[in-house]
Amino acid sequence: MSLPQISTTSQYSPKAASKEPQVAGNGMNPSSNDFLTMMVAQVQNQDPLNPTDGTEYLTQLGMMSAVESLEGVKSGLTNLNIGMTNVEMLQATNLVGKKVLMEANQEIDVAKGQEIDGRVQFDQPVDSAKVMVYNEDGKVVDEITLGAQGAGMAEFKIDGDDLGSGSYTFEVLAEKGDDAWSQKK
Repeated sequence: MSLPQISTTSQYSPKAASKEPQVAGNGMNPSSNDFLTMMVAQVQNQDPLNPTDGTEYLTQLGMMSAVESLEGVKSGLTNLNIGMTNVEMLQATNLVGKKVLMEANQEIDVAKGQEIDGRVQFDQPVDSAKVMVYNEDGKVVDEITLGAQGAGMAEFKIDGDDLGSGSYTFEVLAEKGDDAWSQKK
């Protein structure tokens, strides 16, 4: 492989260098083979009266190795990101047509005509329990009586036709004997 002759007509200046196209912008992807070819040409064409120090060549080789390593890491992370995205999409497709259970720590948006199945987890049996539904203004818009419940999950339904479209928060009130407690989500 022969290299074309390179001639320069002016000294290097940062201003002139910024006008030159960058390697990534010219459509070329130099490889380590290209780098070694340029290095051999540099050795062959160096000034015999002022030869380049050998440590400079080692430094250049070290830099090339570091750049190749970083490119490998970048490529690996890109492939990992693509793989994770594919896994997430596959997991999401497994949920199509199924019911999911999520913790409601904030407002829940309800649309007219939508029915939401809710669940409350009780750590111990309770004598009575109810779910209070609050609108965006903090006003009670629905009260769902659950009655006496054993330890475990208690189910309830929210009808969007009854509530109307909007964002709602919930509070569970429970009593056992003289003890009462609530949890607002």
